[in-house]
Amino acid sequence: MSADSLVNKLTAFLADDLERTAAAKLAGRLAEGGHAAAAFELLTELREGSRKVASAAVEALPEVVALLPGEAVVTWIDLAVSLNEQSGAASIKFCKESAGLLQAMDSGVAGPALAMALELAEQDANVALEGFRQAAGVVAAAGVEALLLWGQIGADLAKLDYVLGIEYLRRGPEILKVLASEDLKAWASVSVTLVTPNSLGKPDYMAALAFFRTSPELLGDLATPAVRRRVLALSGVLADHSPEQAVGFLGEAPGWLRLIRDPQWQERVLQYGTLIAERDAAAALAYLRRAPEVIDLADPDAPAPPPATMDRFDKWYRGGMEVLAYNPDAARAYFAVETRKALEAIEEAASGVALRSVARVLKLFAEGLSGHPVTIRPLDGSKGDESTIALPARMRRYPSKEDNLRMYKVLTAHEAGHLEYGTYDLPLTRLADLAAQAGLRYGRASASPPTSLEEFFQLYPHPLLIRDLWMMAEDARIEACLKAEYPGLRRDMEAVAREEVARRSLTHGMSVRELIVELLLEMSATDPDEVRVPDALADVVERAWALLRVVSIPQATAEDVVRAVHRAYVLIEELTAKELPTPPAGASEGSNQPLQPRAGEEQGGAYRPVETFAHRGVMDATRVREPEGGVGSHGEPSLSGGSRSRQAPRVRRDAASVPTPVEGLPSASLADDVRVIPEEETGAASLALPGVRTFLYDEWDGQVQDYRTRWCRVVEQTAPEGTEEFIGLVRSRYGGVVSLIRRYFEGIRPPGLRRMRRQADGEEVDIEAAVEALVERKAHVSASEFVYIRRDRRDRDVAAAFLVDLSGSTGQQIGPGGARIIDVEKEGLVLLCEALEAIGDQYAVYGYSGQSRHDVQILVLKDFDERYGPSVWRRIDAVRPLVQNRDGAAIRHALRRLSERAAKVKLLVMLSDGRPLDDAYQEEYALEDTKAALREAKALGVHPFCITVDREARGYLERMYGDVCYLIIDRVESLPERLPRIYKALTT
Repeated sequence: MSADSLVNKLTAFLADDLERTAAAKLAGRLAEGGHAAAAFELLTELREGSRKVASAAVEALPEVVALLPGEAVVTWIDLAVSLNEQSGAASIKFCKESAGLLQAMDSGVAGPALAMALELAEQDANVALEGFRQAAGVVAAAGVEALLLWGQIGADLAKLDYVLGIEYLRRGPEILKVLASEDLKAWASVSVTLVTPNSLGKPDYMAALAFFRTSPELLGDLATPAVRRRVLALSGVLADHSPEQAVGFLGEAPGWLRLIRDPQWQERVLQYGTLIAERDAAAALAYLRRAPEVIDLADPDAPAPPPATMDRFDKWYRGGMEVLAYNPDAARAYFAVETRKALEAIEEAASGVALRSVARVLKLFAEGLSGHPVTIRPLDGSKGDESTIALPARMRRYPSKEDNLRMYKVLTAHEAGHLEYGTYDLPLTRLADLAAQAGLRYGRASASPPTSLEEFFQLYPHPLLIRDLWMMAEDARIEACLKAEYPGLRRDMEAVAREEVARRSLTHGMSVRELIVELLLEMSATDPDEVRVPDALADVVERAWALLRVVSIPQATAEDVVRAVHRAYVLIEELTAKELPTPPAGASEGSNQPLQPRAGEEQGGAYRPVETFAHRGVMDATRVREPEGGVGSHGEPSLSGGSRSRQAPRVRRDAASVPTPVEGLPSASLADDVRVIPEEETGAASLALPGVRTFLYDEWDGQVQDYRTRWCRVVEQTAPEGTEEFIGLVRSRYGGVVSLIRRYFEGIRPPGLRRMRRQADGEEVDIEAAVEALVERKAHVSASEFVYIRRDRRDRDVAAAFLVDLSGSTGQQIGPGGARIIDVEKEGLVLLCEALEAIGDQYAVYGYSGQSRHDVQILVLKDFDERYGPSVWRRIDAVRPLVQNRDGAAIRHALRRLSERAAKVKLLVMLSDGRPLDDAYQEEYALEDTKAALREAKALGVHPFCITVDREARGYLERMYGDVCYLIIDRVESLPERLPRIYKALTT
């Protein structure tokens, strides 16, 4: 066929859908490039397939020809034909959208895009159409070379799952901005594993589609391609084992990865996470959640991971892998740091010295220095009692353990010094004259005398200034007292002080008064002659130091310090009232010329407190107040001149003055866990609502063979009250029994004192033994020295705690129309209390129930020091069945209460109607934990005993209590009368 004939035929073909002129022009352009024959053949084929699609193609052809070279036009028509073979609708969409899509493509992109779409069209029309739609974005993000690989992966994914394939193609331009093309396959693979069957057995795409939509942002937050690659690999492994765990990881990963600043650390953590996930997905997720905190505890300030820190982290990881090899549950608990062994491993991984590991030693050290019982607790900003010493939860100012322990010792000695030398025992009445002077001088007199030293400081124009001077001078006095009375401390205290002074650096940002206090602070801690004082401040600093130096001696008292501080404040205020010279131009911190104060600020302006030395801390002036007992209640002067306190005041440090542990972590973080002092782990208490106290207790997990730390939250509160009607009914029903019980128990109550003859010491001479000794001496026989009579108490010395099960099952009736189990228990309690009142033993009665480990309720029916009277009667009346029973936590709380009692014999009696049961706390887990709690009781010298009405209890009670530590009552209604007899048998 001639060229002219071909053009005429093509023109006629096109004229069916275009104007004749436009058709002729279009045919001529195709003929010029030698593509008219191919175009005509393809268009004819397209029309044979669908007249409608062919018309759409012809209508779009003028714009397409204007945008594409000739060979690409043929490819475009070929693509329309291929699409039409599978979907006419897709082909029409392609034709209509082509002009807009081609306009967005740079030159050189359209050809590869059409070629890729043509390959995809052999598989699926809609996949090819979506690929062509996204091609421009893909090329813009990753280049033309990534186009074919991206498209092929989309096609393969669509074969596997059409929905995922389409979504993959749609998200291509976004993901390729943050992900290398070689990682696309891994990205797509993760989505496949996230598809799970729904309740109807059909595919659920929610997680997979969410992954496609959110992963560009998630991966974009990561530092390096290597880290992104690790995230995808880990996601894939997690999804293979548990899609739910993978979804959890993808949701949480951005947060904890931001906590790991160094990419090298991120890669290491993700690599180990993948190895763990290959064995157990839940353990991997627990590991990943804790890893940032472990790294921070290991070395929070390192810009890059040093080898020593990596070694400590690796050791923690390897420990978990060893556990995982034989017990996945234990490994999950290990990596989640829920057990005691896990906490021990964390402490080994952490840098520095943990307070919990040395608290006992520091407590004994402080008590030896101060002569007062003290409590050591971590520094957390909360208020402690008057004998509390708060210290950093972890000390890591130095590389070595010895130096960190030395710092702890100096900190503790300094705090104990405040207790020993009466920092907070200053009678404010002795400062009445100073308060009057300050009030008159500054016109700030108050209507009533100050009630605390902090209020006294408010009489001055700059209370922060005089407070700083007081802390500095009082700290210097305490250090002088400690060095004089305990020479062994001197070397450590002086070494720490030198190091602290060397760390200081004066800056030009200080005002004149701030600079003066800074210089005085350094002079108080080291040799004053070594402190470099600017010439402009030499006079005021020397004169102020002369006033303060006289109280930096052991013979000074807390009152002497305040008076010296008052004089120093007045001096500094007077001498700094006018501006002082500015430093020479160009002077810098590194120059040899002494630094000068800044005069640019108003000298009477705001004063910013100067940060004191870490080994001193910040004292609390509000604690210096007139005691309720008046002046005579203060301690006597000590041999070294300071006032020794009879009552140890609370000592608190300011968090800014010492290195703080991990900051910015949630309450369930490792920073919270490692703060717990071992002595407090078994029952850390905190106040909740008024009248309510909460405690945290460990719980034994038999499956992991370890205690889960701070696992159960026990809430103790006084039981609600009802009426006294129930007590009256019991007494009327058991009137004769009550009288008999009281007479019987009064009969076995021992007399108060017994004369013990022939003793080595006593209150009076044993005449008979003395005469015998005299006769033996006259006979030159060795005479006995046991010639005294001593009166010994014969009290029973018994403390008993009764735990009453208030679970919902106690609401069951005993036989048809009979009383409930809870009513029988209440009757038994009344008779028991009557007996115990008669015998005089100290006792407490607690009801327990709850729902889950987060809410174990302890209701105080009668406490140890509480009188058995109307309020107790009303509480017993109000007892009702509640929910479930977590026996282990209730036992541990009762043991805590018993440990507070001084008694030779301690008894724990449980009244229960069945085995422990509370949500997941059941079967073997519950029995093993209750058994562990009973072991703890025996280790503490407490004798446990269980009374139950469960006739099938023998099997599990023998496991928990042994052969002789329980009693099963077959007839529940006999419990009231039998309970006092049981108690008598247990305690005599």
